Amino acid sequence: MSDTKQQSTVEYRFARPEEFDALARLTALSFGEYPFFSFVFREAFDSYADYVKYMARLDRMHIRANARKHACLVGTRNARVVSVALLQDPTAKRLGVFDYILSGGLGLIPHAGLTRLLDFFSISEQAHQDCARECPDAWYVEMLAVDSGLKGQGLGSHMIEECLVPYVRAHGGTELSLITNTEANRRFYSRNGFTEFAGGQLERKGTQIGNWSYRMDLE
Repeated sequence: MSDTKQQSTVEYRFARPEEFDALARLTALSFGEYPFFSFVFREAFDSYADYVKYMARLDRMHIRANARKHACLVGTRNARVVSVALLQDPTAKRLGVFDYILSGGLGLIPHAGLTRLLDFFSISEQAHQDCARECPDAWYVEMLAVDSGLKGQGLGSHMIEECLVPYVRAHGGTELSLITNTEANRRFYSRNGFTEFAGGQLERKGTQIGNWSYRMDLE
């Protein structure tokens, strides 16, 4: 993929290291009280502002780790980042604990505790099991986020159609997969060409959230 790709009013390119902090803030605000994160971390913080700061640190770790071994793509409009996606290549080595440590994982421990962070990684493994088992050769959408102030403008749909799908096809991929944890996102991904193939519940300390797996055939 070239450094910049023009599609309608949005340009798509790889994220730059100097943007990682801003991208992490964008994703943390975009996901807000998203259940996959909030049911692990929200109780650790008295204020929503402190919670968002922590989520930005967590997202920065994910962004840095994925950018090193996989792909962190952004959509920009008028030089402003409006969307971001993390794509994981099934032919590349899977990210492990050492990758997250190198990307700042140790710095997360004092803010929310080691036990809670380990819970999160364990739950993440559970959440991805169906995709790993049923779609081992699919490119995995680890994250897709849109600037929270610009939601409802079709930016997420455009990034799937104009960036993610062409990028994966250009690299020989024939399938995309992902998980989601909200009814609204189930509708979103269904509208955008994904098919739900598994569903269940994730549980932590008696609290349950939905977990649904999706795939898109690109052949």
